[in-house]
Amino acid sequence: MSNTTSLLTLAETVATLTKAIASHLKETNHEEPNFTTSSTEIPSTKEYENIRVQLNTAANDLLHLVNGPKAEFRDFFTKHYEMAAWQVALEFDYFGIVPIEGSITLKELASKAGMDEDRTMHVMRFLATQRVFKELQSTNQDELIFEHSAASVTIAREPLLKDVFLMQADEMFRAASSTSDSIRQSPFEITAEGCPFAVRHGERAYTWYEKHPAHAARFARAMAGVTLLHATTSELHEEFPWGSLPAGTVVDTGGGSGYVSFSLAKKFPHLNFIIQDISPIMLAQGKSLWIGDFESRVKFQEHNYFNPNPVTDATAFFSRQITHNLTDADVVRFFSAFVPALEVNKPGTPLLINDTVIPEPGEKTVYEEHDLRQVDLAMWIVFNSKQRTEREFRKLLTRADARLKLVKIHSKGRMGLLEIHLDQGAESVSAK
Repeated sequence: MSNTTSLLTLAETVATLTKAIASHLKETNHEEPNFTTSSTEIPSTKEYENIRVQLNTAANDLLHLVNGPKAEFRDFFTKHYEMAAWQVALEFDYFGIVPIEGSITLKELASKAGMDEDRTMHVMRFLATQRVFKELQSTNQDELIFEHSAASVTIAREPLLKDVFLMQADEMFRAASSTSDSIRQSPFEITAEGCPFAVRHGERAYTWYEKHPAHAARFARAMAGVTLLHATTSELHEEFPWGSLPAGTVVDTGGGSGYVSFSLAKKFPHLNFIIQDISPIMLAQGKSLWIGDFESRVKFQEHNYFNPNPVTDATAFFSRQITHNLTDADVVRFFSAFVPALEVNKPGTPLLINDTVIPEPGEKTVYEEHDLRQVDLAMWIVFNSKQRTEREFRKLLTRADARLKLVKIHSKGRMGLLEIHLDQGAESVSAK
């Protein structure tokens, strides 16, 4: 959009795109979304997503102009109060207490949540302004009644989403508040030890999780729940030709519970998997996932991904959402650790990096770029790391070993997929 786009032009764009959404829903026999618990999920088609992104870009620009900077800032800089209400609702399980079918009185909700009615009322009435829960009319003015909305029932029906959101509203919310403090402690040097999470909680994230097993278990569930928010595993299945890989073993390094590899195992029966992770808690979570016929197709291996990878007979090495957790120096160490294994595995054995590839400016809409850069900030706060462009990935590969070649990017954006090979005929040159 131009900096001087008129209000009417934006409004016409919004109207045109809304009509396109409605037409797509009609053509695909998909009901229009609404605020009731019977509302269906929006389509996951690429056509719908493309229209949705354009509509959000135009609608947000229109609202920015109509509201003006002062109103926008007033709303934005009070979001932490909103997060506090969400934190209470999630922590005290309002979403599970309100029945999926029917309604509940405020008195009963507060009693089951184990807190007072007054603060329960404040939280519920605020969330209702966001179309999360709905307050019903009551013949008794002293009796408040609530029911689920389309938004709140989504969390009730998908318990993993509660873990995703509570993780953000709990330890990550607290960590974000220490971002400026972390810069003051180290204004010119970026280290993993100096990240905002460590400043707030006293140690780096994974060390903290090891000492807080309940939070670690929730984090593992949350990572599985993230896949419910984005069609990222389906993109992974479609963007890379897994079916063309020879039968054998895919090594999922830093794979946590192995939930992503499990989704691949269900679709590609010729592949077995080794799930590597440094956390016994994460691996234990995975053992409860890979059961039945899948149990024989997986091995769990405790492994620090900064150490040389020990697998010598892999069909492919795979890593998902690890590099964006690491500083540049640690990404170099991470890539370097694969080199000894790639040297002894069959030539052409790929290293597949499934992580965000930040587009160059102008490649995506402002709405899409905002989404990607929001996650970029999250990586800074939790790890003092970042999302990277193709150019940045190439530089880090060269620093790790000049023989590591990025041969193809199968997808960019939220869940990019980089295919990397070791040129075994070239001389090893690294500049770590």
